[in-house]
Amino acid sequence: MTSAHRPDDQQPSTSDPAALLEAARVAARAAAEYIRGLDRSQIGREDKTSAHDIVTVHDRACEEIIVSSLREQVPGCRIVGEEGGEREGQTSDAAQQVTFFVDPIDGTSNFAAGMPLFCVSIGAAIGEELVAGVIDLPVLGQVFTAGPDGARLNGEALAPRATKAARDALVLTNYPGVRALGEDQEGALADLLRLTDELGSVRSLGSAAIELAWVAAGWAGATALPSIHSWDIAAGFLLVRQAGGSIRTWPGTGPAEAPDHERPAYVACTGAERIAVLDEVFEGIQHRREARA
Repeated sequence: MTSAHRPDDQQPSTSDPAALLEAARVAARAAAEYIRGLDRSQIGREDKTSAHDIVTVHDRACEEIIVSSLREQVPGCRIVGEEGGEREGQTSDAAQQVTFFVDPIDGTSNFAAGMPLFCVSIGAAIGEELVAGVIDLPVLGQVFTAGPDGARLNGEALAPRATKAARDALVLTNYPGVRALGEDQEGALADLLRLTDELGSVRSLGSAAIELAWVAAGWAGATALPSIHSWDIAAGFLLVRQAGGSIRTWPGTGPAEAPDHERPAYVACTGAERIAVLDEVFEGIQHRREARA
């Protein structure tokens, strides 16, 4: 594993997005190297909340690798991770607190099955503003970055692209999934019929971070999910916006003033143009949630 050690006089400034991007990149690379060294033909898995929400020992090992690397490079940072929860920072000024949002293996079901569609995702914020992000696909060799130099794939800038019309768009989403059907089966099935009828095609990759990255790259027109966590989307949200895309979010039953990456529902499009049917469907999901609350 590559060492993340830096001399004390080279520790990155907590107000320097470029340094935070490099810290995230180093940490993601260390986790990716660990993953590439595994025999993925027989990965043990455990149910976390259900058979649809699993974890492996390697998720936890990768998060510890990432946390150790980030803490060494950015002392005092706050870390919000999928497996370890929140690790508090040491800055008294909330507006200057550096937070890393860490998903050590996004797409764990794919990973455990031996598929290559999974990634390491790390987003960085100063206060509530996202400033850097890395999405590293260890097997596919794709490293997406977002920071002061814009959105990039393996170092090459991602060019802005227009959003395709609904009838021509490939949309990445697993909606309606098990949770949505359990909450509101009638509404979710009606949404499914409408999306199937009005969109060009719908696919699910099993990783919100990869779906956002591929939308940023222009390989899909949009991605949308009704229930998500900050560690899944922080890096991807910044990537989409820096690539010229647009994101709309909804608060669910949470606080309306929460930053976008801490709101549970979103529709992200490749360009500034929106796909109306997606926004309308997700607006409807929000209204039904409010009515049930």
